[in-house]
Amino acid sequence: DFVDETSSESPAPGGGSVAALAGSLSGALSSMVAWLTVGKKGYEDAFEPMKKLAVEAQQVKDAFLRAIDDDTAAFNAFMATMRMPKKTEEQKSARDAAMQQATRRAIDVPFSVLERCPQAVSLAEKAAARGNENSLSDAAVAASCALCAAEGAYFNVLINLAGMEDEVYQTERQNKAKALLQQTREAALA
Repeated sequence: DFVDETSSESPAPGGGSVAALAGSLSGALSSMVAWLTVGKKGYEDAFEPMKKLAVEAQQVKDAFLRAIDDDTAAFNAFMATMRMPKKTEEQKSARDAAMQQATRRAIDVPFSVLERCPQAVSLAEKAAARGNENSLSDAAVAASCALCAAEGAYFNVLINLAGMEDEVYQTERQNKAKALLQQTREAALA
Protein backbone atom coordinates (compact mmCIF):
# COMPACT_ATOMS: atom_id res chain seq x y z
CA ASP A 1 0.00 0.00 0.00
CA PHE A 2 2.84 2.38 0.87
CA VAL A 3 4.58 1.78 -2.46
CA ASP A 4 1.30 2.15 -4.36
CA GLU A 5 0.54 5.44 -2.58
CA THR A 6 4.07 6.67 -3.27
CA SER A 7 3.63 5.92 -6.98
CA SER A 8 0.42 7.96 -7.19
CA GLU A 9 -0.12 11.66 -7.90
CA SER A 10 -0.13 12.30 -4.13
CA PRO A 11 2.97 14.29 -3.10
CA ALA A 12 3.17 12.45 0.23
CA PRO A 13 4.57 10.07 1.15
CA GLY A 14 7.59 11.18 -0.80
CA GLY A 15 11.35 10.99 -0.76
CA GLY A 16 11.73 11.70 2.95
CA SER A 17 9.40 8.86 3.88
CA VAL A 18 11.10 6.55 1.40
CA ALA A 19 14.49 7.41 2.93
CA ALA A 20 13.11 6.49 6.36
CA LEU A 21 11.74 3.24 4.93
CA ALA A 22 15.19 2.37 3.59
CA GLY A 23 16.61 2.98 7.07
CA SER A 24 14.00 0.72 8.63
CA LEU A 25 14.93 -2.04 6.18
CA SER A 26 18.56 -1.64 7.21
CA GLY A 27 17.67 -2.19 10.85
CA ALA A 28 15.40 -5.10 9.97
CA LEU A 29 18.11 -6.87 7.99
CA SER A 30 20.73 -6.40 10.70
CA SER A 31 18.30 -7.86 13.22
CA MET A 32 17.59 -10.77 10.89
CA VAL A 33 21.29 -11.58 10.50
CA ALA A 34 21.71 -11.47 14.27
CA TRP A 35 18.81 -13.87 14.83
CA LEU A 36 20.07 -16.19 12.10
CA THR A 37 23.31 -16.40 14.07
CA VAL A 38 21.91 -17.08 17.53
CA GLY A 39 21.61 -20.82 18.14
CA LYS A 40 23.72 -21.83 15.14
CA LYS A 41 26.56 -24.27 15.67
CA GLY A 42 29.97 -22.67 15.38
CA TYR A 43 28.73 -19.22 16.44
CA GLU A 44 28.40 -19.84 20.19
CA ASP A 45 30.74 -16.95 21.06
CA ALA A 46 28.52 -14.59 19.11
CA PHE A 47 25.17 -15.54 20.66
CA GLU A 48 25.07 -12.84 23.33
CA PRO A 49 26.49 -10.02 21.17
CA MET A 50 24.05 -10.93 18.39
CA LYS A 51 21.10 -10.95 20.81
CA LYS A 52 22.06 -7.42 21.89
CA LEU A 53 22.56 -6.37 18.28
CA ALA A 54 19.12 -7.73 17.34
CA VAL A 55 17.44 -5.69 20.08
CA GLU A 56 19.31 -2.51 19.11
CA ALA A 57 18.55 -3.07 15.43
CA GLN A 58 14.84 -3.45 16.22
CA GLN A 59 14.91 -0.12 18.08
CA VAL A 60 16.62 1.55 15.12
CA LYS A 61 14.10 -0.02 12.73
CA ASP A 62 11.20 1.24 14.85
CA ALA A 63 12.62 4.77 14.99
CA PHE A 64 12.97 4.84 11.22
CA LEU A 65 9.42 3.49 10.85
CA ARG A 66 8.07 6.35 12.98
CA ALA A 67 9.94 8.80 10.77
CA ILE A 68 8.01 7.57 7.72
CA ASP A 69 4.77 8.97 9.09
CA ASP A 70 6.50 11.93 10.75
CA ASP A 71 7.87 13.01 7.37
CA THR A 72 4.45 12.80 5.74
CA ALA A 73 2.91 14.73 8.65
CA ALA A 74 5.60 17.42 8.36
CA PHE A 75 4.91 17.80 4.64
CA ASN A 76 1.16 17.99 5.22
CA ALA A 77 1.65 20.61 7.95
CA PHE A 78 3.79 22.66 5.58
CA MET A 79 1.13 22.47 2.88
CA ALA A 80 -1.50 23.58 5.40
CA THR A 81 0.54 26.68 6.21
CA MET A 82 0.71 27.50 2.51
CA ARG A 83 -3.08 27.80 2.52
CA MET A 84 -3.17 30.24 5.44
CA PRO A 85 -4.71 33.61 4.62
CA LYS A 86 -2.37 36.46 3.65
CA LYS A 87 -4.62 39.41 2.88
CA THR A 88 -3.63 41.62 5.82
CA GLU A 89 -0.20 42.38 7.21
CA GLU A 90 -1.13 40.54 10.39
CA GLN A 91 -2.15 37.47 8.40
CA LYS A 92 1.03 37.65 6.33
CA SER A 93 3.12 37.86 9.48
CA ALA A 94 1.33 34.90 11.08
CA ARG A 95 1.66 32.88 7.88
CA ASP A 96 5.36 33.66 7.55
CA ALA A 97 6.01 32.59 11.15
CA ALA A 98 4.01 29.39 10.65
CA MET A 99 5.88 28.68 7.41
CA GLN A 100 9.23 28.97 9.16
CA GLN A 101 8.05 26.64 11.92
CA ALA A 102 6.70 24.14 9.38
CA THR A 103 9.90 24.36 7.33
CA ARG A 104 11.98 23.67 10.42
CA ARG A 105 9.90 20.56 11.11
CA ALA A 106 10.29 19.49 7.46
CA ILE A 107 14.06 19.74 7.99
CA ASP A 108 14.20 18.16 11.43
CA VAL A 109 12.46 14.92 10.44
CA PRO A 110 14.85 13.91 7.62
CA PHE A 111 17.73 15.25 9.70
CA SER A 112 16.75 12.80 12.47
CA VAL A 113 16.78 10.01 9.87
CA LEU A 114 20.23 11.10 8.75
CA GLU A 115 21.44 11.15 12.37
CA ARG A 116 20.45 7.48 12.81
CA CYS A 117 22.18 6.26 9.64
CA PRO A 118 25.70 5.90 11.08
CA GLN A 119 24.26 3.66 13.81
CA ALA A 120 22.42 1.59 11.20
CA VAL A 121 25.64 1.09 9.22
CA SER A 122 27.49 0.18 12.41
CA LEU A 123 24.91 -2.49 13.18
CA ALA A 124 25.25 -3.89 9.66
CA GLU A 125 29.05 -3.96 10.02
CA LYS A 126 28.80 -5.82 13.35
CA ALA A 127 26.32 -8.27 11.86
CA ALA A 128 28.70 -8.91 8.97
CA ALA A 129 31.72 -9.27 11.23
CA ARG A 130 30.27 -11.76 13.73
CA GLY A 131 27.08 -12.99 12.15
CA ASN A 132 26.20 -16.12 10.26
CA GLU A 133 28.40 -16.24 7.16
CA ASN A 134 25.45 -17.47 5.10
CA SER A 135 23.80 -14.09 5.76
CA LEU A 136 26.75 -11.90 4.81
CA SER A 137 24.92 -10.55 1.75
CA ASP A 138 21.99 -9.56 3.99
CA ALA A 139 24.33 -7.54 6.20
CA ALA A 140 25.77 -5.90 3.07
CA VAL A 141 22.28 -4.96 1.90
CA ALA A 142 21.60 -3.55 5.38
CA ALA A 143 24.61 -1.25 4.98
CA SER A 144 23.44 -0.29 1.47
CA CYS A 145 19.96 0.53 2.78
CA ALA A 146 21.47 2.71 5.50
CA LEU A 147 23.47 4.59 2.87
CA CYS A 148 20.36 5.00 0.72
CA ALA A 149 18.50 6.35 3.76
CA ALA A 150 21.32 8.80 4.49
CA GLU A 151 21.50 10.09 0.94
CA GLY A 152 17.73 10.44 0.66
CA ALA A 153 17.45 12.19 4.00
CA TYR A 154 20.33 14.49 3.09
CA PHE A 155 18.61 15.61 -0.12
CA ASN A 156 15.41 16.29 1.82
CA VAL A 157 17.27 18.34 4.40
CA LEU A 158 18.93 20.40 1.66
CA ILE A 159 15.77 21.14 -0.30
CA ASN A 160 13.95 22.29 2.81
CA LEU A 161 16.87 24.37 4.09
CA ALA A 162 16.38 26.65 1.10
CA GLY A 163 13.18 27.91 2.72
CA MET A 164 14.77 28.84 6.06
CA GLU A 165 15.37 32.46 6.90
CA ASP A 166 17.51 31.68 9.96
CA GLU A 167 20.94 31.62 8.36
CA VAL A 168 22.72 30.36 11.48
CA TYR A 169 20.35 27.39 11.71
CA GLN A 170 20.63 26.85 7.97
CA THR A 171 24.44 26.77 8.00
CA GLU A 172 24.64 24.59 11.12
CA ARG A 173 22.19 22.02 9.76
CA GLN A 174 23.81 21.94 6.34
CA ASN A 175 27.29 21.41 7.75
CA LYS A 176 26.16 18.74 10.20
CA ALA A 177 24.09 16.98 7.51
CA LYS A 178 27.08 16.93 5.17
CA ALA A 179 29.28 15.46 7.93
CA LEU A 180 26.70 12.77 8.78
CA LEU A 181 26.35 11.80 5.13
CA GLN A 182 30.12 11.56 4.73
CA GLN A 183 30.41 9.48 7.92
CA THR A 184 27.71 7.11 6.68
CA ARG A 185 29.24 6.82 3.20
CA GLU A 186 32.69 6.04 4.52
CA ALA A 187 31.38 3.37 6.87
CA ALA A 188 29.00 1.81 4.35
CA LEU A 189 31.58 1.61 1.60
CA ALA A 190 34.40 0.36 3.84
